[in-house]
Amino acid sequence: MEQRTWKRRNYFIKQDFQGRFILRFFLTILLSAVVFTIILSIFSAHTITITYRDSFLRIEKTPKALFYEILRAHGLYIFLIGLGISVLSLFLSHRIAGPLYRFERSVEEITKGNLTFRIRLRKKDEAQELANSMNRMIEELSSRISLIKGIAEELSIYIGEIREGSDDRQKESIQKISESLERLKKALSYFNTDRV
Repeated sequence: MEQRTWKRRNYFIKQDFQGRFILRFFLTILLSAVVFTIILSIFSAHTITITYRDSFLRIEKTPKALFYEILRAHGLYIFLIGLGISVLSLFLSHRIAGPLYRFERSVEEITKGNLTFRIRLRKKDEAQELANSMNRMIEELSSRISLIKGIAEELSIYIGEIREGSDDRQKESIQKISESLERLKKALSYFNTDRV
């Protein structure tokens, strides 16, 4: 089977998830800027700073003197770092959102009864172990259901023989049906269901 090499062109696969992911990173940057300002103000509250602004020499408490400079620096910091972090978190969230999307589609396929597919993720995507586990589960389900289908087909053949045959042949077919039915029960006992 040929391995597909492709890149996703749509970077917003699960928009709600990715939007929250990016917003949380951005709010973390904003919160860190506010916390830094508060800590700086607390530590410099008992100091005085001399500033020269608009041809005037001013002597003020350090937090008040630096307030406008801190706001300008934080504005630039939040814009540049926030933009960078937002782009980075978009790519990081993409490595999570892509597999989530694939898992959702896989569950839909399983619900429809399709057990012929396998989950394939890109090398750098997260949740590789989960994809491998789901693939093993799909393979196991597929093989068990194939076994059950085979036994059901055998039962159909034996029932056809009973309808056409003599007494000896009917007894032999009934014995085969009983054996196949036991194998079917054994194959079905693998599955735990909430229905009786």
